[in-house]
Amino acid sequence: MDRRFLVLLVGGLLLLSLAGCTRGTYEETPVAAEASPTSVPTASALEAAQPTSPPPASPSSLDQSPSVYLEPSVVNMTVGQTAVVKVWIEGAHQLNHLVLTMLFDPDYVQVEDADAAQEGVQIAPGTIPAPLHVIQNQVTVESEKGRIVYEVAQDSGEGASGNGVVAVITLRGVAAGGTPLEFESVAAYDAAGNPIEITPLSDGLITVLTAAEGEQAVGPQASPQPTAPSPPAPSPQPTPSPPAPTPSAAPTADTGIYYVVQSGENLFRIGLKFGTTAEAIAQASNLPDPGEVKAGTMVLIPVPPPQGRYGYYVQPHDTVYSIARRFGLTVDQLVALNDIGPDYRIEVGQILTVVP
Repeated sequence: MDRRFLVLLVGGLLLLSLAGCTRGTYEETPVAAEASPTSVPTASALEAAQPTSPPPASPSSLDQSPSVYLEPSVVNMTVGQTAVVKVWIEGAHQLNHLVLTMLFDPDYVQVEDADAAQEGVQIAPGTIPAPLHVIQNQVTVESEKGRIVYEVAQDSGEGASGNGVVAVITLRGVAAGGTPLEFESVAAYDAAGNPIEITPLSDGLITVLTAAEGEQAVGPQASPQPTAPSPPAPSPQPTPSPPAPTPSAAPTADTGIYYVVQSGENLFRIGLKFGTTAEAIAQASNLPDPGEVKAGTMVLIPVPPPQGRYGYYVQPHDTVYSIARRFGLTVDQLVALNDIGPDYRIEVGQILTVVP
């Protein structure tokens, strides 16, 4: 009896010791988990390499509402000549339905028909939103005012995002003078019918010259334009002062700063801000009445910019992309002309050198 008890006792101790051994083998596996930290540096290395790729996308990824603008915003043409102006949208998100109305002065420009098969005069559809259904597309002239009405929508439940061309307008100069190409109203909606806030950056500034004025105006500008985009230092450009006689021949100023009238401003206040007069701004911008100007109108202030022949006063919602498109430049050209950093950061109130 005692021997059996001892055997059982000894066997029990052996089993316990064996059980302890097996548990020890399982506890050795966490040692393999300690090898996993070696993979952490590779993840952090990927994160460290990540910032090198965002710079191209970062300029357009600004937290702001979508905007519409014209490409180009400044157009100089002669009588009988045509010019193509694109309506661009930037930062669209789930855009399903867009209604756009614009105004122009038919005494100076007319809209060329984009679809002869359809009755009336129409503009050409763009690529966003797409695929699209054209609801309204007509150009009318009433009470000495030209109006473009353009309304498009996507299929129910669909929405477009990104940047692109909303519509294409072909203008023909009919008489010497000038007219804004105004955003009268812009309305946008998502697939559920909810309104989308959208900001028109500025109206267009259209100038029509006679053939003689066009030759004299293009002559002095033809030589500086090729040299302006290439050298990043446009400081030598103000030196060609020989083009001084051109302002008397052409309605536009030979040098100046393009400025978008903000809410609550008028030409008199803007003139005081830049050291000139409302009359001088109205004459350079082909505006008939210095006392009547609405917010969003782009004007040319006939004062020399800090560098170059023409400057642009940066306003809210502007990006390097929108400014470059509005003045017929590439982003690289705009960046080189103004020594803009790799983050593409610009400040409201900054005057950038442009070549319209």
